[in-house]
Amino acid sequence: MKNSIQHPQSEADRLKALNRYQILGTPAEASFDRLAELTARIFDLPICLISFVDKDEVFFKANIGLGSKLKVYSRETLCNEVIKYDEATVIEDVFKLPEFVNNPNNVRFYAGAPLISDDGYRIGALCVMGYEPMEFDEKKQEILKGLTKVVMDQAGMKLQTDHLMIENEHIVADNAGLIDYQQQIAKANRDLEALQDHFEILFQQAPMAIGVILEDDHIFEQANQTLLEILGKDSTVIGESLYTVIPDLEEQDFLKLIEKVKETGMLQKGAELRLLIWNDNQLKSLYINVTMQLSKSIEDGSNNIIFILADITEQVIAKQLNQEANIVLMSAIEAGEMGYTVVEFATGKMTSNDQFKRNYGYQVDDEFDYSDLFEAMLPKYRQQIKKSVKDAIDHNGIYQAEYEVKWKDGSVHWISAFGKPRYDMHGRASHIIGLNKIIEKA
Repeated sequence: MKNSIQHPQSEADRLKALNRYQILGTPAEASFDRLAELTARIFDLPICLISFVDKDEVFFKANIGLGSKLKVYSRETLCNEVIKYDEATVIEDVFKLPEFVNNPNNVRFYAGAPLISDDGYRIGALCVMGYEPMEFDEKKQEILKGLTKVVMDQAGMKLQTDHLMIENEHIVADNAGLIDYQQQIAKANRDLEALQDHFEILFQQAPMAIGVILEDDHIFEQANQTLLEILGKDSTVIGESLYTVIPDLEEQDFLKLIEKVKETGMLQKGAELRLLIWNDNQLKSLYINVTMQLSKSIEDGSNNIIFILADITEQVIAKQLNQEANIVLMSAIEAGEMGYTVVEFATGKMTSNDQFKRNYGYQVDDEFDYSDLFEAMLPKYRQQIKKSVKDAIDHNGIYQAEYEVKWKDGSVHWISAFGKPRYDMHGRASHIIGLNKIIEKA
């Protein structure tokens, strides 16, 4: 768990600050739901909650991705932990916390930042969650904290609006206080403009590329700086058609994904899509991961498509090169009559080429696992070889050995073998990759 030093607050004063906002138990509101949806999209995570922490319960003002729950007991949620700190709380793997390892939603990753009232009390949390462990660096934490200010601006504006509605009823009743009412309406409008400014800043500074196009004619409505850099464009792209920015769009999977969003009305994702663009008057090929979803314009109610993409060109090319290198390597191994295997320690299962099996006197169609390897090995070598493998695992080194094996026909042969262990994300040895060859010894 990553967070700052705890700064205790009076619980009674904290609850007074919470109750001033008059938000507990209120119905869902589109403005808060949109904030939660945007937060989930920004971090590409499936779950986002806007919660307010009462004495014994936590009330969800917005719940994206966690069913229809409106509230839970404080002891059942990590939101209660977030309000103990001024900074963001990050839990890269929730399963490492004994009290939450069996959480009913199987959440593995959690990040939350406190919602802080205008007088400094931590009254709730904005949190995002996922189903896989992940890192959440300081830049993302700062973005999450910035979003909490937007949430609290919205909560304050809601309170002001509620007060204005009550005041409006009084004005209608006695036709008094009209000038003051108009001034407060003007202030509410200014606050709304400030809230929209917060959205614009977050949109433009987001580390991932975000664009908004009109659903009907695919005209660019918005594009943040990261997207412009990927496309090799500037702000003049706003108002242009996607067809002029992306050549031969009809033939590309990007358009097919857009059409699927329009057809289904549901969020769509594309992995490792190839995208051709014009950049510096040259046709450039990119590989991207992209998420798309329909949205509605707050200003005029028009239907838009918002997309978030990540340029993964370097990773895909590196993977392709690695695959090609593996093909070359396997060809060299086969040409050199060398045996090749990958052993999974947990099960003892081996994935081997034909030559590896032949080196132990087995046919290519025979089952052959780790235990069979030691069974074929002459008994006097078995403990020594196991120790050599263990030493390689303990020191992340190379295992090398020569030993004799007895084939099924009774003949004895010398084998020269070496291997390298592989480790999982927790640093535990999970596999070993091995090579061997029959050798002649005098």
